[in-house]
Amino acid sequence: MKNTLKTARKHLTSLAAGTVLLASAGAQADLVDGLVDVWTVGVSGEFLCGTAVFSPGSGGTSCAAQSMNWGTSTGQGQSGLAISNLAPAQVNTNGPLVANTSVTHMNRPINGNSLDSVSLRSTLTLTPFSPGGAGLPASSIDFLIDFLESDNGADPCANGEANGAGVNVNGCADIFVLDQTALNFPFFYDLDGAGGLPGHTYYISFFELTNGLNPLSNASCASAGVANGCFGFETPEEQDTTFQFAATITSEPIVVVPAPATLGLFGLALAAMGWAGRRRRN
Repeated sequence: MKNTLKTARKHLTSLAAGTVLLASAGAQADLVDGLVDVWTVGVSGEFLCGTAVFSPGSGGTSCAAQSMNWGTSTGQGQSGLAISNLAPAQVNTNGPLVANTSVTHMNRPINGNSLDSVSLRSTLTLTPFSPGGAGLPASSIDFLIDFLESDNGADPCANGEANGAGVNVNGCADIFVLDQTALNFPFFYDLDGAGGLPGHTYYISFFELTNGLNPLSNASCASAGVANGCFGFETPEEQDTTFQFAATITSEPIVVVPAPATLGLFGLALAAMGWAGRRRRN
């Protein structure tokens, strides 16, 4: 998996390097080729607390837009999830990955109630920066996280591996599963409107930079209550694990598909957004 990831990043780096001249040419007079050279991209995630399910009950739990906590502390505090949204950032067309949002899991030894599932809403905004233009309308979609607060003393652990080794070194790792992945989602933009230069279809793709998002074992998927072939994270006990996500925009689809482990969380939100075919005119 690591070799595949390195290969994917090499191709992405080559793609970015290969378009330096294009980006330099983009510094020419606006609207020469009708392409947007630089975008302002905002990605924002929030928990939908009304959808949160705790097991066996909700006593001692809390939920806000960017943070959730659960469980009775055994000395190290509650377990929880937290979202950190970076300010909108400029993303060069055919340029490098730009970080946007991170998710941190605080894995603590607890008793009592724990998270079972919650929906997360991801919202994307795209605005041409160079040349400037009217922004596309913000779009959002809700998707589900299935979560398992593992039995720290089990052996084997819920992921099917031995307790006391690897990700289970401090006790059985917790598991949470994401429902799908995303790459090459298209959207259309016309800088100068009808009668001028033709508009262009762009592709936005999302990647997880910390190598944490992986295909999970059948045992992990089953433990979280989902079908085999799921993707997600296994987080070690007594640690805070942060997953950083980033986006890239290309003028053509990325033809070298990176390893599934690199696909990003907030790309999930684009699958039903209907960006393809949208047109905004100045």
